[in-house]
Amino acid sequence: MIKKVNITIGKKNLISDVEGIEVGNAENTDLHTGVTFLKFNDKTRASAYSFGGAPASCEIELLQPKNTVEFIDGISLSGGSVFGLAAGSEYVDTLKLENRGYKINDTGQSIPIVPCAGIYDITEQNYSNISSSIYKKLAHEAYLNSNKDFLLGNSGAGIGAVAGIHKGGLGSASSKIGNDVMIGAITIVNSVGSTVIPGTGLLYSSMYEFNGEMGNNLSENFKDFKHYQYQPNIIETTKFYREPKERQNTTISVIATNLDLSKLELYKLAKMSTSGLSRAIRPAGTSLDGDIVITISNCQRNYNEKDYNFSFICSVASDTLTRAIGRAVYNAKSTKGLKAIKDIIAKKE
Repeated sequence: MIKKVNITIGKKNLISDVEGIEVGNAENTDLHTGVTFLKFNDKTRASAYSFGGAPASCEIELLQPKNTVEFIDGISLSGGSVFGLAAGSEYVDTLKLENRGYKINDTGQSIPIVPCAGIYDITEQNYSNISSSIYKKLAHEAYLNSNKDFLLGNSGAGIGAVAGIHKGGLGSASSKIGNDVMIGAITIVNSVGSTVIPGTGLLYSSMYEFNGEMGNNLSENFKDFKHYQYQPNIIETTKFYREPKERQNTTISVIATNLDLSKLELYKLAKMSTSGLSRAIRPAGTSLDGDIVITISNCQRNYNEKDYNFSFICSVASDTLTRAIGRAVYNAKSTKGLKAIKDIIAKKE
């Protein structure tokens, strides 16, 4: 029998509520692209699951349970597609100077492990000026900016993100189970699918909202349900309405916990947590997305399934990711030619 347990949000309602994690953001406001770096103060075990058809990534295969390396030294989330993956090399060089990384026997050598994932935010306007060097420079800034506190919405890798036909962005959330288990999520929402229920100002993720973290989106806009229509609005609220091209999308996410989960358990956690993405975005994991979920543990709290059923842990993680996606879109600000959901709701009022 599973015992009843209280679930609350963390102190900051950010992934940094999981001890040992800091987040750094940097943006190029002229090119509307940026990077987000997750910095770890403790040893961090990791795995990942990719379920989109067009990922831009590096070192994700290394995180599969069958492969050797268990621990990583940071995570790079970036705009710029393959160009943005260059941010990872800047982090690797910096971490090497700190003697962080996978130790090679008795050689004294350390190989920093930094998985990278990128979104496609390249446009006709910024393409000619996009290069790997831009992301290396931004990565240096993001590393120096690493902090427990960080902004949501048009920040870091989320500055150029688009969710369906609305402004996307960076989101984060946390959940505390009982008194000692912490789960956090961070995401960059740049999806083909829509985060908004057709014909309404409601976010799909509003059903999971905690303490007004999305502006009481459900209660404030519930009356909009009378305008809901399956057709044709499901098309009109997604990028299909704008004839999306391959690799011009992707939602990349990280879920963290203080539970000491094995690499295989982290893989299962990543796989099950994709349901949280599917609840917040419709459709998700398409052949035009490069959706990836990376899962990490700071290994600080022993895990005993007698305390908490593993499927229950995965379910809370999924809900936390759903909320992070909602907070990304809710906190986004309109840019030229692209409306944020807040402005659309305000116009309805």
